[in-house]
Amino acid sequence: MRFLSLRFASAAALTAAVGNSLSADSAAEEIITRDVCIIGGGASGAYAAIQLKDQGHSVVVVERKDRLGGHSVTQYLPGGSHINYGVEGVFRDTVSTEFLKRLDVEYEPLLPATPLTDYVDFKTGQKVPPNNNIISTTIAVLLWRAAIEQFNFLSSGLYNLPNPIPEVLLQPLGDFVKNHALEGALNLIFQFSSNTGKMLETPLLYVLQNFGIAHLNALLGGYVKPRDGMAKIYDSAGAVLGSHNIRYQTTAIEVNRTDSGVSVRVQDSTTGARTLIKAKKLLVTIPPTMANMQPFDLNETEERLFRKWDWKTYYVALITNHGIPDNFNVANLDPTQPYSLPIPPFQWELEYMGVPGYHISKIVGDRNFTQQDANNLVLADIQRMAGTYPIREPTIVAYGDHTPTTMRVSVEDVRNGFYRDLYALQGKRSTYYSGLSFCSDYSSLIWAYTKDVTAEMFA
Repeated sequence: MRFLSLRFASAAALTAAVGNSLSADSAAEEIITRDVCIIGGGASGAYAAIQLKDQGHSVVVVERKDRLGGHSVTQYLPGGSHINYGVEGVFRDTVSTEFLKRLDVEYEPLLPATPLTDYVDFKTGQKVPPNNNIISTTIAVLLWRAAIEQFNFLSSGLYNLPNPIPEVLLQPLGDFVKNHALEGALNLIFQFSSNTGKMLETPLLYVLQNFGIAHLNALLGGYVKPRDGMAKIYDSAGAVLGSHNIRYQTTAIEVNRTDSGVSVRVQDSTTGARTLIKAKKLLVTIPPTMANMQPFDLNETEERLFRKWDWKTYYVALITNHGIPDNFNVANLDPTQPYSLPIPPFQWELEYMGVPGYHISKIVGDRNFTQQDANNLVLADIQRMAGTYPIREPTIVAYGDHTPTTMRVSVEDVRNGFYRDLYALQGKRSTYYSGLSFCSDYSSLIWAYTKDVTAEMFA
């Protein structure tokens, strides 16, 4: 995609242009000047910072957590083992492997820790037979690929939608499955698209953003993971950028933007200290929900678009002392639902990661489902499995909130050009965007899109 290229001012001109745009108490604050201010230090923000640094631009990353990496979280355990309980790996493609090499991160193939899976109704805790329609992964991949090949305009993970948009993309997945006799592939599709919630009712477009052509290509081409855990990527990125270019545990509290530059006031949540950042460009990588964008000087178009978002909640957990056998995954099936696919709130699977005594879980809920609700659900589901397994007293060692996930808008908004208008925001008032709202929420696809965005910022 091509974005609007803007002329940028010198540091002196930039200061003059935006120096008076924020409240007068800035004189008591630290003031820093950068070419680019990046809001969010997850996969897209960290990648963008390295790309821009390598292009010779100065950057500062504003990150609300005490680390970079967003959904990539690693628990390091006694004895030297570790478990990735968020993002588990990345595509084995050029963009991903070049990034890992740039950061001197050694990597290896990502393979399943076990081929063994028990099927359990998490509502009763009892084993159930697998779905009768399940077919082999190879055949499922071939059938699904043949059915969705017509949507190759989505193969980059972007919402590159033609005009008019094919109505089939706006219809529920369940209809598409029936029309193409894909019932046997649903188990595979659900493994990648469980975060959509009620998957069969989800518009096909949003299922393809989780398991489309790009994801099938990766499934066939393979995945890789850092040998020392996913966190290694972002620890290395932080070291390359330097601590003076990252503001941890900090959020934007006031943002003003013009065609000649931006002013961003940020506040450290631990000390209360404020910093005024003056930059030529702003890159927003956090989800542009109205809550997240509250500090921004939104115009009418931005506010109209950002108010339309809906999403699911998504949580992760690392569990031990549970009594579930090692070397087994435990998949959640609900025989009371079509094709036994559970509906929110649910854990989609207790996944064995190769470290004895530990399983990870990923939990999907509707917007009002909280982290505490998720933790309670995990423990209650496991305790119901007593009698099926020798359940003990399950303990959640670590957990995380990856909300929002599967950001979407109504089919009517999609039909009326929402994504055309969203991408048209790129470059306006010196502001650019990347992240899961603009691209499929897979690190490798987000990195590829972010690479294009950063290349256009100073083109």
